[in-house]
Amino acid sequence: MRNTNVRTIVMIALFAAIAFVLNSIKLFTMPYGGSVSLCSMMPILLLAVLLGNKAGLLGGLTLGLLSMINGVYIVHPAQFLLDYILPYTLLGLAGFWGCQHKGKVFLGAAIAVLLSVSCNILSGAIYFGSYAPEGMNPWVYSIVYNMMSNGLEGALSIIVLLLLPLQRFADAIGGR
Repeated sequence: MRNTNVRTIVMIALFAAIAFVLNSIKLFTMPYGGSVSLCSMMPILLLAVLLGNKAGLLGGLTLGLLSMINGVYIVHPAQFLLDYILPYTLLGLAGFWGCQHKGKVFLGAAIAVLLSVSCNILSGAIYFGSYAPEGMNPWVYSIVYNMMSNGLEGALSIIVLLLLPLQRFADAIGGR
């Protein structure tokens, strides 16, 4: 039992580290700091699918904390949680249905990405709505902006996740 726990901790750290490295590879940068990275959400989604939501949530939280190494911009404690901690952590909910059926993997990953991006949208509308072009609703601006960056990255991450041999990975690492 002890080896399983150590192995799980090592897997969480490994997947969070891979996600951190992928997050530093920018496919393109948006104005005001947003960007699309090279599928940095995928390792946390994969971790959750292979080892369950508990491991996924811990991996996402670890990634959120690691992401602060690259700098943070904080205007309010709630904005800090909505931009840096919750979006990454919520990706860990992707493993709700396991890895046996691609349709359920897609559903779990899509829900997790939607929850993650929703945090960014909420933060954008409340704390950064002043960046919206004149006459544009801050909510519309935040939805468009975050879907073009985090939403696009989430979609790419889900596509890559679905292309992987998930059951083979689960068998290899002793996942579910």
